[in-house]
Amino acid sequence: MENKMYQTKVELACDLAEAFMFESGMDVQWVTDNEGNMSYSESCQRDFNSYYGLIMSYLEDVKVPFSELEANNAKAD
Repeated sequence: MENKMYQTKVELACDLAEAFMFESGMDVQWVTDNEGNMSYSESCQRDFNSYYGLIMSYLEDVKVPFSELEANNAKAD
């Protein structure tokens, strides 16, 4: 995974979920729609969603602001 700054927990969780899928040796299958947009096959999307949910459940327990962006959003509320 490349070295990058994440603005939100969602971005981080998505990248980690995708990395887990590829690192697990899973046969990641893509489908292309009529407009050329690529997405996961139904079974791969289910696996991605499972990883994402697990990762987000851990990240949601983090009590410190994830980034300045989230910290500023919390102050605005």
